[in-house]
Amino acid sequence: MQSQSPVRVFIGSGEASVLERKTLIHSLRKHTKRELDIYVFNGTHNSIERNDEPPVLAEMSMNVKYRNYTEFSNYRWLIPSICNHQGRAIFLDSDMVCLKDICELFDADMSGHSMLAKAEAYKGDMSWGMSNILFDCSKCNFDLEQIFRNVDQGLFTNTEFQQMAPNFLAQHPYSLAALDSNWNSFDHYDENTKLIHYTNLRTQPWKFAGHKHESLWFKYFNEARKSGLITISDIDKTLARAYSRQDIMDPVSPTTLKIAASTLGGSWTSQSGFKTLKNRLRKLLGIKKKHAA
Repeated sequence: MQSQSPVRVFIGSGEASVLERKTLIHSLRKHTKRELDIYVFNGTHNSIERNDEPPVLAEMSMNVKYRNYTEFSNYRWLIPSICNHQGRAIFLDSDMVCLKDICELFDADMSGHSMLAKAEAYKGDMSWGMSNILFDCSKCNFDLEQIFRNVDQGLFTNTEFQQMAPNFLAQHPYSLAALDSNWNSFDHYDENTKLIHYTNLRTQPWKFAGHKHESLWFKYFNEARKSGLITISDIDKTLARAYSRQDIMDPVSPTTLKIAASTLGGSWTSQSGFKTLKNRLRKLLGIKKKHAA
């Protein structure tokens, strides 16, 4: 077991994700008793930020970088190489909150497998949820240039690679096993949840109102602000660039939105519905929409 080694955690992120990734980092630090060694992949700048050290360029070609689905999709596959193919490491998407000690996952029994991930993450699909991965770095070596040559040859798709689907594993036989699904709970929270993953891009609480567990995210967000991890500069930049909802410092409650939706008619549970509701409120209050000069 890894009882004395620091817990290496890599977070996939981008410039637009600073608030959610710092909220995740706060949640990891809050619950983890052992030393954390945290790396942030900033896909916007093709960089890696380790703890409080200056960022360094990631060793990723533009050919691979531009195959990303998100800003950071392919960066997770650099982890074993960054770790010199030694020891263990965890990868997490930035849109998560950790609710238990991540050491439990880091020290999990891997039984000789290359990776632990979320099994049968997608209905009717023999694919893996790779948004939370425990790597045995000694058993993984991803040649991304070769992998994307294989994609171009039609041996498997990019999606099949990203999800470790059977077509990919037939060509690159890594061994995967299931992690406890409570370590990657898709938009669900109960007393057993160890890590909640806000997967629905239209209801992520830092962007839109109405997620049923938005209060949980805001709890950790506000703790991260009070600790100083999230700075005023982080918030000002995020709001100026429209990376988050504009009421993030004083969010409108779901109850208020429900009452408004009921009174004015319409839906507030999607981006388009929320915009319609705001426009109706503006009209009701006689507020004219501002236009750029």
